[in-house]
Amino acid sequence: MRKPLVALLSALLFVAASPASAERNRVPEQDALRNGVRSGEYIPYQEMRARAQGRVDGQMIGSEFDPGTGRYRFKFQRGGSVIWMDMDGRTGREVGRVGQ
Repeated sequence: MRKPLVALLSALLFVAASPASAERNRVPEQDALRNGVRSGEYIPYQEMRARAQGRVDGQMIGSEFDPGTGRYRFKFQRGGSVIWMDMDGRTGREVGRVGQ
């Protein structure tokens, strides 16, 4: 009984890790960002992250990219406060901030 169960679980893990499965689970925002960086439209994430971290005294706890606006959003924690910073992915400029 144990061997068939192990074989079934192994098969399920293989299917979940297959390229077809990965293709179905792709995040459109990541594709848009990757394509935009390749074409020179957007500044790479690592550079934008470094710029954001240089502007906020706090620990980065999250980030996302919005392909509709071309903006990166970085989330920081400083003490008991949360700070959200939006940056233009084309120019690298800060375009908004919420929190202190």
